[in-house]
Amino acid sequence: MPKTSLKEWEALFRAADKDKSGALDLNELKAMLRSANSRITDSQIADTFVYFEGNNGDKRVTLAEFIKGMKKLEEFLNKLTALFHKFDKDSSGFLEKNEFKKVLEACGSKLTEAELAEILRKTDTSRDGKISLEEFLSAMM
Repeated sequence: MPKTSLKEWEALFRAADKDKSGALDLNELKAMLRSANSRITDSQIADTFVYFEGNNGDKRVTLAEFIKGMKKLEEFLNKLTALFHKFDKDSSGFLEKNEFKKVLEACGSKLTEAELAEILRKTDTSRDGKISLEEFLSAMM
């Protein structure tokens, strides 16, 4: 995943700050996240808001909080991407069922075949029988 510049994050923040208050409220963050991922749930949006806002309880995300959160998020996504490639043994750009199962096992999951099938069904949104990097990242978030 390419490293995003501070200028890009600041531009994203400023574009999302519709009322030009210098901070994002929940609705502004929600609109930004939905424009990036239309499948994001309200629960995921609320979790993201708390993640960015921190523990100060002001119900606003400042530019500094946003940049700090984006740096952490980028590091996390880079680690997930490296994990994906580590288990993509045939370098196909996809995780087949057995490769995906090994990822889950490496993360400490002991799954029955039925549980694995259900996770694969939910993760494989393209229904092509394999997990793309995008599907993997979306599922792991």
